Amino acid sequence: MLLQIDQILTPEECDAILEAVSPEALWRDGKETAKGEARAVKENRQADPGAPAVRGALSKVEAALLAHPVFQAAAQPASFARIALNRYSEGMSYGDHVDAPYINGQRTDLSFTVFLNGSEDYEGGDLVIDNAGHEDAIRGAKGSVVLYPSRSLHRVEPVTAGARFACIGWVKSRIRSAEDRALLFELEAALADLKQARAPLSVYNRLMNIRNNLLRRFGE
Repeated sequence: MLLQIDQILTPEECDAILEAVSPEALWRDGKETAKGEARAVKENRQADPGAPAVRGALSKVEAALLAHPVFQAAAQPASFARIALNRYSEGMSYGDHVDAPYINGQRTDLSFTVFLNGSEDYEGGDLVIDNAGHEDAIRGAKGSVVLYPSRSLHRVEPVTAGARFACIGWVKSRIRSAEDRALLFELEAALADLKQARAPLSVYNRLMNIRNNLLRRFGE
């Protein structure tokens, strides 16, 4: 499942993050975190995760993701394997690659990109994800997130003008099966619709009980 969610962060929150990490001394060669063949096709900059300003920025993004009900329903996050800030300046790109199956000892089920500046700030830089043989080219709005399976082949097209800033990360889901996660996501949507329609509480509770029992059955 590939999912785009708007307004994970407000424009003001994005601006504050970019201001906090604006010093050039905070940025390092992105190849430092690439493994195997990915090193040959990765050309970007990543913010030093040990710097206090970067840690603070990453904490804000993590909190925003965990507080968003749609992200929660889609990802069913048990933990984040890693979160990082990256920058693609003019001429930079990341060729076709698949994310590592484990990062920091944690399984990577889902990958995400939170766009920290708008597509009007740069040219090129599309996130291209192979979706069952069809390529989806994504230029997310400022503060939006795209969530997709970590097993997907994907790339970042060359930036031809400006600079593209994003927060990327990997989720270990408490629901290992992608099919089970998709089913639970549909159930969550149905529950939200019932609540919006002010359905009888008995109907809502019956569906909630099914959802909870499926979580017990599917969860790790």
